[in-house]
Amino acid sequence: MKLYVKVFASLRQKYPDINDFNPLIIDIEKGTKIIDIIELLDFTTDEVHLILLNGIKASIDTSIEGDESILSLFPPIGGG
Repeated sequence: MKLYVKVFASLRQKYPDINDFNPLIIDIEKGTKIIDIIELLDFTTDEVHLILLNGIKASIDTSIEGDESILSLFPPIGGG
């Protein structure tokens, strides 16, 4: 299955070429967990705060079941 991965904000420091218009495309097995993708990309769970799978909030334990899913990863963001 194809998975489209998008990273945002400070996570782009490791992957500056990955963005909304140019996602990373990787082949995965059905049922791959999001934590496996985070580790594959060499991120820690502390670095990734918000996870969206096809636009819906997900957790690191969520399994990816659909072909051509979109995984969006966001770091913790401060502000006021």
